[in-house]
Amino acid sequence: MGELLQRLGSSEPAPGGGAASGVTAALGAALVQMTANLTVGRARFADVEEQAQRIGQRAAELRQRLMQLADADAEAFDRVSAAYKLPRADDAARRARSQAIESALVSATEVPLETARICADVLEVAEEAAPILNPTVISDVLVGALLADAALRSAAVNVEINVASMTDTAAAERFSSQLENVSSAAHGRVERVVNTGRSRFPGKV
Repeated sequence: MGELLQRLGSSEPAPGGGAASGVTAALGAALVQMTANLTVGRARFADVEEQAQRIGQRAAELRQRLMQLADADAEAFDRVSAAYKLPRADDAARRARSQAIESALVSATEVPLETARICADVLEVAEEAAPILNPTVISDVLVGALLADAALRSAAVNVEINVASMTDTAAAERFSSQLENVSSAAHGRVERVVNTGRSRFPGKV
């Protein structure tokens, strides 16, 4: 973690905000996974054993995917940067450069869009977890949901800035529409997770 923070704080542009979004959401998924693992195998939670196991497994899968996306985001940025550095000495070179930039921007937009989708999945799992997992550590589900929500919003910003740089209007509109769908599906979920979890804090059950 220290190495990652040092790289994020350096003068190198990648890894940057996109990778940070993936890592942040992965931390959130890990917290949900941990809470599930602290529920499984305990007699007083026997009635939700199977559900807790399923939640833990799903959270683990999402965590792994988010870390892959964090790496992919840095790689996608490198491709965009390389495209902008292509020569533009004549019309043919300028056309080739423009095409390379547009292609790289598409790839660089797909990654944070997928990150946003997976963040929404983490929120969905957290919403399932909040009412049933071990209340002693339920605050970790809440923190996980809050991290996933922040990461979703952060990934959205990276989609938006790449879309703003596109010259392909159709592609830009398609990405914007897909992002709106993801954001709409997740809307209100983090508040429900937090409210449900807080209702199970000590002294409130």
